[in-house]
Amino acid sequence: MASYDVGQNVTRFIQYPSQQEAFKFLESILADQKALGLLYGPEAAGKSELIDQIATKVRERASVAVVDGSRLKPTEFLTAILTEFGYDLELSSVDELLNMLNVFAVQQVRSREAPVLILEHFNHMYPSTLHVLCQLAMLTVDDRFTIRIILVGDRYFRRVIDSPRMLPIAIRLAGDFEMQPLTARESVVYVYTKLQDDGVSNPDNIFPADICDALYAASGGWPGSLDSIAESMLQKLSELPHGDGLNESTTTEIFDASEKVEEVNDTEDLPVLTEVVPPRLIISNNGEVVRELGLSGPRTLIGRSDMSDVVIDHEYISKHHALLVWADNEVMLLDLKSRNGTYVNSKRVGRQILRDNDVLTLGDYRIKVLIPVSAKDVQRAKLDAVDTAKMKKLSDARRDKAREALKSGRS
Repeated sequence: MASYDVGQNVTRFIQYPSQQEAFKFLESILADQKALGLLYGPEAAGKSELIDQIATKVRERASVAVVDGSRLKPTEFLTAILTEFGYDLELSSVDELLNMLNVFAVQQVRSREAPVLILEHFNHMYPSTLHVLCQLAMLTVDDRFTIRIILVGDRYFRRVIDSPRMLPIAIRLAGDFEMQPLTARESVVYVYTKLQDDGVSNPDNIFPADICDALYAASGGWPGSLDSIAESMLQKLSELPHGDGLNESTTTEIFDASEKVEEVNDTEDLPVLTEVVPPRLIISNNGEVVRELGLSGPRTLIGRSDMSDVVIDHEYISKHHALLVWADNEVMLLDLKSRNGTYVNSKRVGRQILRDNDVLTLGDYRIKVLIPVSAKDVQRAKLDAVDTAKMKKLSDARRDKAREALKSGRS
């Protein structure tokens, strides 16, 4: 069984197997003579948390600069690095900034260890800024490279690395590592460890096995997506009514997943369907339909990144903007902390169950959601049946508790 390293800080960092391997890879890169490595994977892979961990460890013995290189001009890029190293300078030219960085790096190499630059989103950098990065990579002293470099991206651009202009990077590249998602079993351990850290003693009561399977299917095993979807589900549970005097076991009984299924199956007026037609999306821009598609799986990622299921290349749309989760004939929208927000029928939302003909707004694009009649009928019938069963159990629990109190009073 895979081991899980759990941090002791307040936000508790859980290192899943691929992150453990990535951490060892980064340590080996920083100890290598070339000292330049490439880490890549989707945003939800937990790369930011991993970077925080490696940066914290390295800072014990060397200076570290963590910089997001996306869409930075050369002077902005170099200024950001110097700021991370503790310098607040008003230099206006690339040459001056490069010279200052070189002086700092040489001093560090001779007194401590070579400083480390962790560059996020390197694959979104301007060509002119990539050229400056190559100049940084060529800085040496006493036949040693003065700056150790870790490049981090959401996908691997072999063509960029192999470009003749990127030769200083290519000749220093000591290795690359691609992040991998959790397995189904690892996802359960990850979610349960998070819940226990939040004070939940029996996480399997909140997320039983079938719910964990659905979480894994919707997230693809990526920890960032697992966190977002699990948080949304917990929020929905917290919004459910709690009866006075009900204890934890009663609440667990009311919301037990297997009992819900049995209660729905006992409802005679549920429509019988041989096939569930997937919801459809109609995407338009300035009133013109640009694309129409059906949901082909349990999760549909919408964003600017090429790794998205629905790619919309627009400046006001984030790389990973929103997620549609289709499960149990229900479509849930999750905004993935996008910069400009996601709107449903002109109202900004963080998460919401969608209805037929709802219109999503992302930047200048509109997405109309069409939920087939068959799917809607099943959804409404199940929700009505489950709600009725919940209310019945709730009233039964209250009545039984009242009877017990009455008996205790008589005795």
